Amino acid sequence: MIIYLYKKTHNKTGLQYLGKTTVSDPHQYKGSGIRWTPHIKKHGYDVTTEILKECQSNDEVRYWGEYYSNLWNIVEDPSWANLKPEYGEGDDSATAKS
Repeated sequence: MIIYLYKKTHNKTGLQYLGKTTVSDPHQYKGSGIRWTPHIKKHGYDVTTEILKECQSNDEVRYWGEYYSNLWNIVEDPSWANLKPEYGEGDDSATAKS
């Protein structure tokens, strides 16, 4: 199973989101998150998705998620919707079809 680590950028507002998914088409996966989901509902899903890594294990996702979280300071920088670093935790299957 491939675990995709991605960066989404809303094309109208510039808000960014770092996340992971196991769905087969990570470009169609809308993402999740307390700030990201309402933002998409309000502004629409006009998003560019950049695949940062195709990981083979949770440990690999955790390593690269922490790397990019620190590199871009995603929790403190207001241009990011993330409220916590991306460590590859959470279940993306519930919103995979949304």
